[in-house]
Amino acid sequence: MISELRISHLGVIAAAEVELAPGFTVVTGETGAGKTMFVSALSLLMGEKVGAGVVRTGAEKAEVEGIFTEVPEPVQTRIEEAGGSAEDEAIISRTVASKGRARATAGGRTVPIGVLAEIADDLITLHGQSEQLRLKGQTAQRRLLDAAGGPALADAAEAYRTAFGHWRETEARVQRIKDSTAARRERILWLQGCLDAIDTVRPQPGEDEALTALAAKLGAAADITRAVGGAHDLLLGSELDETGAAVDRVHEAISALTDVESSDPELVRIREGLSDTVLRLSDAAAELSSYLSGFDELGETSLEETEARRAELGTLAPYGDTVAEVLDFETRAAAELTELETEDRDLDQLDAELAAAEAAMRETGGALSEARRATAETFSAAVSEELTALSMPKAQVRFEITDREPTIHGLDDIRLTFAPHDSSRGDDIGKVASGGELSRVMLAIEVVRAAEDGVPTYVFDEVDAGVGGRAAVEIGRRLAKLARHAQVIVVTHLPQVAAWADTHVTIVKDDDAETVRSGVRELSEDERVVELSRMLAGMEDSASAKAHAAELLDSARQVKAGSVAAS
Repeated sequence: MISELRISHLGVIAAAEVELAPGFTVVTGETGAGKTMFVSALSLLMGEKVGAGVVRTGAEKAEVEGIFTEVPEPVQTRIEEAGGSAEDEAIISRTVASKGRARATAGGRTVPIGVLAEIADDLITLHGQSEQLRLKGQTAQRRLLDAAGGPALADAAEAYRTAFGHWRETEARVQRIKDSTAARRERILWLQGCLDAIDTVRPQPGEDEALTALAAKLGAAADITRAVGGAHDLLLGSELDETGAAVDRVHEAISALTDVESSDPELVRIREGLSDTVLRLSDAAAELSSYLSGFDELGETSLEETEARRAELGTLAPYGDTVAEVLDFETRAAAELTELETEDRDLDQLDAELAAAEAAMRETGGALSEARRATAETFSAAVSEELTALSMPKAQVRFEITDREPTIHGLDDIRLTFAPHDSSRGDDIGKVASGGELSRVMLAIEVVRAAEDGVPTYVFDEVDAGVGGRAAVEIGRRLAKLARHAQVIVVTHLPQVAAWADTHVTIVKDDDAETVRSGVRELSEDERVVELSRMLAGMEDSASAKAHAAELLDSARQVKAGSVAAS
């Protein structure tokens, strides 16, 4: 439950701090005092999206902070996951800047605003005019019925959604395959042609690079053999060269130095260097000779044959710029061909799979429909019984469930119908229920759900709109009943409702020459009489209004005391 609420610069409320007790708390105030802002403050703590327009004129930001006690375990877990703390209590705040971004905290840690929305359903249930409007829509009506079914219906709905998703995926896959049969078979033929062309040439990894190098070598064969042979002869000599080989000339230099090296040790070092040079020249000559021998063996491969093979590889250019790319394409094409040929063979099997998926979807959908009909019967009876206590003894609320084509939500069309008395035919609740009747239906629904849901706090924003007289008294009575299971906060303009509250909070308006400032404070018993007098007659000092107000308070107090004693 929420134990304390602090508001700063929100709408007309300049600053307010109020402690909220368990049980039934009512919030009243003059028109324009800011009762709506009180509810808006709670909405902010629930993660509702708002604009900068909620910030009080002239202020830089609006701030709302709520302290929650007896925090449900799912809320504690989520806050701790976000880095906050919520062991004994959870402090949740929201800041809306007139310029810039909003900010939220939970358990002392800044969190995304979405975190507040995630935990809101386990902390507060908020009902106002917008919720009544939503109740007129079939989506809200379906959600209401499913929520009333508890875990069993939720499990049935989840099983159906899983089966429905599998059926739709299978249906789409089968249809895609069937729609593309001609294109698929054309693709199969094309892939087969590509693979045949590659297999005919059968390129080897790196072959294109090797052939390019070989062609360059063969193209310059005459120049290469002439240059290499000449270099070899210069090193070792030839019959045609009378100048002498380089190796022989170096040997002569070594001999010349050997004769005189004893005269100077430096000449020994030079002679040893020349000896090393002779060895290197001999090795180089041997390498040139080996190169010429290998080059002669290339004569078995002609330049024409090499270029012909390169031309063969060139025919594979549509599949890649290099042999590596062609071989990669071959691998991918073979895999795709296998998949397409398998799909082509498995159409009959896919039809059987689709039929099985549809059967499973309809089976789980039937189970969901059965669970909904059972829930609708018991839930409608309980709500209708509550309406009897709200001065609508002949009113009937029923769920009309009819078959429809499958959707993600089931095989049902769900419609909430309302009949104000037993002689009338039920129709869409949005068409036949007046504002006051719709308010009482909403309250009856929440009273029925309260015992099951375990939501700690309920907030009602003028749930008594369009209601007066005895019906208003009964609404107050039912709200008091609801407050036996949870904390109930009600914004109202009816004294018959306010009289049933355990705690009375008023929005105090202070008009000055320039603006309106409002604050929030709890009323004493004597102050409650004055406030109810104002609500009854618009006159705080009217003796008759005060007497009537005191009578309302005393009557409600006696009934509540009797109810507690009876329970």
